[in-house]
Amino acid sequence: MNPTRLSILSACICLSLLACPATPGPDGGTGGGGGSPTTTDVTADIAASTTWTKDKVYVLKQLTYVNAGATLTIEPGTTIAGDAAAALIISRDAKLIAAGTAAAPIVFTSSLPAGQRGSVQGDWGGLVFLGRATINTMGGENNAEGLADDPKNKYGGTDDAYDCGTLKYVRVEFAGRPLSANNELNGVTLNACGSATTVDFLQVHRGVDDGVEIFGGKVNLKHVVITGSDDDGLDWDKGWTGKAQFVIAAQIAGRGNHGIEADNDATNADLMPRSAPTLFNVTLVGRNPDSAASEGPSRGMILRAGTAGSLNNVVVTNFTDKGLLVDGNPSKNQWTMGALSVKNSIFFQNPTMGVTDYISSPRPDGGVTDNMFNEPTELAAPSLNNRFDIDPKLAAATSVTAPIFKPLSDSPALMGGAVPPSDGFFDATATFVGAIGADDWTTGWTAYPEN
Repeated sequence: MNPTRLSILSACICLSLLACPATPGPDGGTGGGGGSPTTTDVTADIAASTTWTKDKVYVLKQLTYVNAGATLTIEPGTTIAGDAAAALIISRDAKLIAAGTAAAPIVFTSSLPAGQRGSVQGDWGGLVFLGRATINTMGGENNAEGLADDPKNKYGGTDDAYDCGTLKYVRVEFAGRPLSANNELNGVTLNACGSATTVDFLQVHRGVDDGVEIFGGKVNLKHVVITGSDDDGLDWDKGWTGKAQFVIAAQIAGRGNHGIEADNDATNADLMPRSAPTLFNVTLVGRNPDSAASEGPSRGMILRAGTAGSLNNVVVTNFTDKGLLVDGNPSKNQWTMGALSVKNSIFFQNPTMGVTDYISSPRPDGGVTDNMFNEPTELAAPSLNNRFDIDPKLAAATSVTAPIFKPLSDSPALMGGAVPPSDGFFDATATFVGAIGADDWTTGWTAYPEN
C-alpha cells in the first residue's frame, strides 16, 4: 500500500475510538481543527491556568476540577472526550473559557466509539460550574447535586455578577449521570453563576437527566439547543433570577419528561430570592405520538414549588400529556399575583387540539395534589394573548437526526409575539413566537448523532 495512504488509514483507525473528531462528518462533525490530532489523557486536576489546543483530543479519565485561581481556556475546534467516571468541574474562583466559533465549535463528547455512545446510565458526567452568586438555600451555600458532600463541591455566595466563564459555540453530547434518586449530573449544570457568565450558542444533545439545569444565580442564556434529554430540557431551582432568549428544547422517542421544569425550592416554596427568570422566544417540542415512560409524562412546562417567572413568545407543541401544568398552591399563588405568567405563546397538539388538554392533575410522585388551577381558562385570558389550535408550521421539528426548528414562511408564529425588553441583553427585534424567526441560528454548528 502507498505509505501516504497507509499513514492516513492508520490515523483514522486510531481516531475511530473517538469517532474521528477532527474530520467533520455528515452530522456536522464532532469538532477538531483539521489534520490528525493526538490523544492526551487528563488524569489530574487543572491546578494552574492552561490552554487546550485543537491539535489534541483531551480524554477526561476522572472527575477533573479546574481549581480555584486557575483558568482553563479551550481553543475553537477542540474535542474533549469523557470516560464513564469523568466530569469537568469548574470550582469557585476558577473559570472555563470555551469560546468556539460557528465554523469550529468546541465539542465535549463521549470517549466511546461512534455507534456505542448514549448509554442509559450516561457515558460521562458533563460540565459542572460552581459559582458565588446568590442562591436561596439557608446559609447561602449548597453542595452541588450529583457530587459528594465536600467543601470543594459547594456553591453559592453574594456576588450576583460572578463570572463562571464562557460557553460559546459549544456542544455537549451524551453527558449526565444519575447517582441516586433526584441526585444526578446533567449535561451542563450552572450552580450560582452570575450575570458576567457568558452562555451563548450552546447545544446539549442526548444527555441523561436534564440538558441544562440552573441552581440559583443570575446567569443569562442565549441561543441554546437542548435535544434528546432523558429528563427535562431546561430546569431551574434555588432562586434563579436571570434571563434567557432563543431556547429550544426538543424531545425524541422514549426520552424526555418536561421541556421546562421550574422550581423555587421543593422543601420550602417561599425561600428568597424566589426563582423568577424572564424568558423570551422559546420552542418546546414533545415526543408525540410516543408515550413510553422515560423520566415521566411528556409535558411542555411544569411550573411548581413556588417559582415565579415571565415566559413570553413560547411555542409549545407535540407533547403527549399537557402543554402547561402549574403545580401546587405556591406557584398558583404566584400566577394569581401576576408574578408568574405565560404570554404571547402558541399551544398546538398537546396531545390534541383542544385547550382542555391542559387541565391540572395530581403530581405523579404523590406530592402536592391538584390545586384546582384551570390552565385552559387562565391561559386563554385575553390579556395574555395566547393562541391555541394554531399550527406554528415548524419545518421539521420532530426529526431525530436532522431537525429544523425554523418555521415555514407562512407560519403564524412569525408574528404576534411580544416585544422583548431593550435592556442590552434581549434582542428587541425578535417579535416572533418561538426560538427562531426568519434566520436559522442553529445552522452550521449543531449536530444530532444518534450514538
